[in-house]
Parts: sequence; C-alpha cells; structure tokens
Amino acid sequence: MASARRHVSLLRASLRASLLALALYAPFTPFITHAATTSRVAPPPAPAVKPLRIALLADVPQWPAAEAETATLLNQLGNRQVDLVIHAGGIKGDTESCGDALLQSRERVLDDSPVPLLYVPGETDWAECQHPVNGQFDAVERLNRLRELFFPADATLGRRTLPVVRQSDQALFRSYRENARLVTGNVLVVALNVPGDNNHYRMEGGRNSEFEDRREANRQWLSRAFSIAEQRDLAGVIVIVHGDPQFNNGWEKRGRPSILDGFLRHGSRDGYLEFKKQLRELSTRFDGQVLLVHASVGGFSVDKPLRDNAGKVVGNFTRVSLPVGTPAQWTELMVAPGTKSVFQVRLQDGPKD
Repeated sequence: MASARRHVSLLRASLRASLLALALYAPFTPFITHAATTSRVAPPPAPAVKPLRIALLADVPQWPAAEAETATLLNQLGNRQVDLVIHAGGIKGDTESCGDALLQSRERVLDDSPVPLLYVPGETDWAECQHPVNGQFDAVERLNRLRELFFPADATLGRRTLPVVRQSDQALFRSYRENARLVTGNVLVVALNVPGDNNHYRMEGGRNSEFEDRREANRQWLSRAFSIAEQRDLAGVIVIVHGDPQFNNGWEKRGRPSILDGFLRHGSRDGYLEFKKQLRELSTRFDGQVLLVHASVGGFSVDKPLRDNAGKVVGNFTRVSLPVGTPAQWTELMVAPGTKSVFQVRLQDGPKD
C-alpha cells in the first residue's frame, strides 16, 4: 500500500509540474503565432518614382535690361519647385561686348539661381567674339575665360548645386570643362559645346584646329554618355547643345566629308555633319528615349527630325527647339521614367509684368 501511495504522489507532482510549465509558456504563444503570420505577409509595394521637373532655357539674358527679368524668372522656377534648370547657351546679345565685365555680370545672374543650373556655351558667348562689335577678341581665348568663370567646380551653378562629371577629368581633354554630364531621375543629361554659326567651322585654309579638336572631344563625350546610359539601364538621354544642327539640309545623303566637301557641293561645309551621324548611330542602338535640346530662331517646336539609313524616322529620338531671347517664357520638361514616352514637353509663361 505504501508503494502505491508513493506512486500516486509522484503522478500528482508530475501533473502539477506540467501544468506550471504550460502556464509559464502560454503568454508567449500569441507572439510566436503572430510572428509566423507576419512573415508570410507580402512586403508593401515600392513607392512610385516622383516625376522630375526640368526648366529649359536659352538665349537669356540678352542685353542688360534682361538681367533683372531673368533673375525674376529663376526665382519663379524655384517657387514652382523645379528640380533642375538647363540653360542651352546664349547669355549675351549678338552685338554686346564679350569683355570680362559683361561675362562676370551674366555669371552672377545664373549662379544666383535658387535651383541647380546646368549651362552650356552658345556662339554669342565665345565663337562670335572676334567681330569688331563684340570687342574683336580671340574666340578661343574667350572660351577659355568662360571656362574659368562658369565652370570652376565639378558642380552646377546655383545657390543649390548638383555634382557633375566633366570631360576635363580626362587627361586628353583637360580643357573641355564645359562638356559635362549628370544622372538624375533615371535619365542622363549630357552637355556638349556645339554652338551655332555652323558649329564654329571656319572656311579659312589649313587645319581648322579649334573645330576639329572640339569635334573629337564631343564625339568621345557623347559616345561615353550613351555607353553609361546603357550600362545603367537608364530610361533616357538628354543631349544639350546651343546650335541648331540643321536636320533639314540633306545631311543624311552625304558621304564622308573631305576638305573639298564645300566646293564640290557648291555650298558651305556642314559643321554638324558628324554630330548628326553619331546621334543617328547611338540613338538607333539605344533602348531608351533620346531628347535633343537646342536654341532656335524659329521658336518653340517639338518634332522627330532624325532618319535612319533607310530614310525612316528614328522613333525614340525627339528634338526640342527652344524660343530665344525672352524671359517671358520657359519650356517645361517632365521626366517620368515609368511611362512609355519618358519625356513630356510644353511651353510655360514666365513672370508677368
């Protein structure tokens, strides 16, 4: 009997220990169940990419009176929460002096932009400075002075800046600080010194050294830009120049240019020929969208002027011609990488008097 009572006591003790262990374990059970449940819940969707808003300008300010108007326009763009201002060149009138005082004054206007501002030189800024009315300067000397004043750092102009990569980082192209690029909003912006006045092609005999050296620098810089866009799988490339490349002059039918090109065709040598051929080659190989932006005396327009070797329109290439010389208007570029077109352009009114 004693043995039986001891066995019952042991059973009761074991039961009490089990109940106590269960009571201690029970409060943690809901936490474990919850953890197991949440681990099976799908993660929240990634936030949509915010469209990038860019203001496109050209040929402002021209003449002293336009300096204050341009400053007002830049402040308005800041108030409208524009992400970037791209200035396609032309910071002085065609009969204004190319002297340091004027260049420094215009640099102060652009550098006071509340929005990061990327600037590329135009022909009135340096290539036409040899004219007596502009002070009869040497064009290359004025271009070098522009480089000192407007591109001292690896960043945009403006009170708030964005970092840029400059071609001058390469030893072979050390002087080309104006050629720059930056990646923003899943697109690449590339600035090239391609001015008007036939890309500063000179008709004098002998080697056209400034044109030829800059043409090679531009060729390398544009090719590198598209290579980076492809490597990073970017949605688009924005090419900024000042000069109108004249897509409608029959360039696509021309062969390889030579020294006698102008004489054989009874016309001037097309200074944009190689640039247009390279644009065609790079655009037809690129999966994304390509936007060329330049100034134009014909005013604002958006079109698709590029043709492939078979004469068909290159569908992923769009050209935006900017209105010249008026702070009363600016061109809005919306960049939405998730859309088919990527780029949307429209003309906007500037500040009212």
